Amino acid sequence: MHLGIPMDKDIRWLQRLENLSKAVNRFQEALNGTATEPDNHLYQIALIGTFQFTFELSWETVKDYLTYNGVSVSLPRDVIKQAFHHQVIQDGQVWIDMLKDRNLMAHVYQEQAAVEAGESIRKRYAPAIKELYNDLLKKQKI
Repeated sequence: MHLGIPMDKDIRWLQRLENLSKAVNRFQEALNGTATEPDNHLYQIALIGTFQFTFELSWETVKDYLTYNGVSVSLPRDVIKQAFHHQVIQDGQVWIDMLKDRNLMAHVYQEQAAVEAGESIRKRYAPAIKELYNDLLKKQKI
C-alpha cells in the first residue's frame, strides 16, 4: 500500500510510516492466523515476532514524528512519555507495558510465556498499535 508520500520531500517520519504500513499488514496477518488457530505454536511465534517488529517501527515512527514537530527524544520510554504528553498516543500505560513486555518476549520458547504474550498482544497491544497507525495516517494528510 503506497501512502502517497511525495518523493521530493525528505521527511523521515513519513518514510518510516511507509514501512510501518507494511509491518501493520504483516501483524494483522499474524493476528488473523492466531484467531483461526489459537493453539498453533508457530502462529504464536509469528504473532510475537511481528508484534516486536511492529512495536519497534511504531515507536521509531513516533520518535521521528515528534522530532519533525520540534520535540527531541531518543529512548523508547521517553518517546512514549512525550507521545502521550503531546496526545500522539492515547493510552501511555499500554505503550509502557508494550515496551516492558517486548523485552520479556525474547523467551517465547517457554510455552506458557508465549501464550500469555499472545493474549496481551491480541487484547491490549494490537488495538493500541492500530489506533496509533490510523492516527498517524490522518496526520500524514495534514
